[in-house]
Amino acid sequence: MPDRWRLCWRPLSLWRWRRDGEQRHDQGLHVELENPHGQQAAGEISPLPERRRSGADPLHGGHLQALQRQLEPLDFTAGHQRLDHWLRHMACRHPCTAFALGSALWRLDQQRHRDSAGPLPAGGGNPAAGSAWPTVGLLPSGPLALTALERGLARGWRCWKWKIGALPWRQEQPLLAALLSRLEAVDGTLRLDANGRLNAAELSPWLEAAADPRICWLEQPLAPTDPLLERLLGSPPIPDVQLALDESLTQLDQVEELLRAPPDNRPLLVIKPSQLGDPRRVASLLRAWPGRCVISTGFEGRLGQAVVHDLAKLAAAGGSPAPGLGATA
Repeated sequence: MPDRWRLCWRPLSLWRWRRDGEQRHDQGLHVELENPHGQQAAGEISPLPERRRSGADPLHGGHLQALQRQLEPLDFTAGHQRLDHWLRHMACRHPCTAFALGSALWRLDQQRHRDSAGPLPAGGGNPAAGSAWPTVGLLPSGPLALTALERGLARGWRCWKWKIGALPWRQEQPLLAALLSRLEAVDGTLRLDANGRLNAAELSPWLEAAADPRICWLEQPLAPTDPLLERLLGSPPIPDVQLALDESLTQLDQVEELLRAPPDNRPLLVIKPSQLGDPRRVASLLRAWPGRCVISTGFEGRLGQAVVHDLAKLAAAGGSPAPGLGATA
């Protein structure tokens, strides 16, 4: 049994869905943390391509080596304090690493609760023990969405997310009409996700379309850097249109700021925990502002999925819309 903290990591193979409905191979890191009592837990670093291109969470692990050297001489208490200090001050620079380390610490906390026969922290437990929400199916862009919709409807799925902005809006809106017509027959709903791809000319027709009662919300209509997005969020709410943000959310400080002082349009916050930081802090935000956030997948591996599912359970208990966990038909 070690008498000091141990931190190690190894490559992790991932599969992720593309907008066209195909999977692609990707890479991450499997991170293991062992405390001086011999208790072990793991997390994963699984940056999405845009995160990886930023260099924030390098897969060579240089930033982990620096932390490992800091932990090696420390006992249980000092090591835990060092990890918490790192997570407070470095999570904004290495958010996916903060997710991995925070996940491992969360699991170690759960182990201690089990060992002491105390209550499990809220949001913990077995993520495979059943879902408290309906499946949200992910539709590919373009005409393939219609075929995928039929396959999912045959499975009983009634809520869907569709990626828009891959084609000119005049080509996509007839597809939208066909999707909504099919969903109306089964009392289904649709979430529109533009991934920031719309421009000023395309925004108006999509806002008009989003007023349809079968559409839950219009997610990230404009790029985070587009000045029009700030004006849109700061304008009075559009009747029957719910906006949501995703790509605009790059760190948990920003999420908390929007929860504390939301813009006039009060957008829903679609958060990918594996891309934002310590999941224990995500859990705290979900408890403090129930119903304001929607949990979304970053197409994590098994370890990351378990933590995201735990957070989805916590969000569902607070009245949040069903999480988007990447189900494809």
